[in-house]
Amino acid sequence: MRFLARYAMRGPFHAAAMAAAMLLGSLSIGLLTILSGAVVALTTLRHGASQGLRVMVVAAPLAVAVRMLLGGPGLPTLVLGLVVWLPSWLMAVNLKRTGRQALPLLLVAALVAAYALAMRMAVGDVGAFWAERLESLFALIARDGGPQLGADQLTAVAEQMHAWTLVAMFCVLSSIIFLARWWQATLYNPGGFGAEFRELRLPRVTMVVAAAAAVAVVVDRSGPAGSFAIASDAFVVVVVLFAFQGLAVLHARARAISLARGWLTGLYVLLVLTPQVVGPILAATGVADGVADFRRLAPRSRGGQD
Repeated sequence: MRFLARYAMRGPFHAAAMAAAMLLGSLSIGLLTILSGAVVALTTLRHGASQGLRVMVVAAPLAVAVRMLLGGPGLPTLVLGLVVWLPSWLMAVNLKRTGRQALPLLLVAALVAAYALAMRMAVGDVGAFWAERLESLFALIARDGGPQLGADQLTAVAEQMHAWTLVAMFCVLSSIIFLARWWQATLYNPGGFGAEFRELRLPRVTMVVAAAAAVAVVVDRSGPAGSFAIASDAFVVVVVLFAFQGLAVLHARARAISLARGWLTGLYVLLVLTPQVVGPILAATGVADGVADFRRLAPRSRGGQD
């Protein structure tokens, strides 16, 4: 994907055209939103906040115009662009000023938590909201000969959809800024992304928030149902947040002891296949690092001596 970054860096119009094209492509392939946002973030990281805004100002009407020429509605395209590009721009501005990857992740956590709160305030019972939509979806699947879920199974899936939506949002937004930073390092500072990621460290106050969310979840499950429902959302966000610190710790230790890359590749495969298992383990590693600071441990010598 380096050629995409090189093309975007030719000038503001090239970046705007690519951001608009990827946004339109995301209407068919959702993951292209990551590329669209990363173009805006890369421009901001390299040329500053004003250039990033300039790219958005040019890309927005371009995407809307093309969408309308193709017979589609323009307003949803504009809204999608703002939802993708504004967080990308904010994260890039933050990262450019501080040089610390943890701070954009905190911004992502705040945005996802705000969405979760807005969602609960707007629809009330998020489980019922998702059950209504999944019921029609699985009805169509069953009509075409696919598996049919019972009422209990549908309810169980619907109860998990809100949490997985938060996880997906967090991963997409964080992927945008990580991809943009990797592009920047590849073009202008080889090796810089890895060194910066291995130093990813969340502020200590985040551990207090995590502890408070965990306590609130316990209270919610032992008291009236839904009394602290937003705490469950906050806990999900905190788990994903600390999972990134856990990944940074593992990358740092793997480099310190010269661990083969295959081990990290296997970790990522397991994370994709069983995120509900590996994710909490990574989060626990991140929390433990906040207390013990594993990255300060001296690397083991080849002879096995300390």
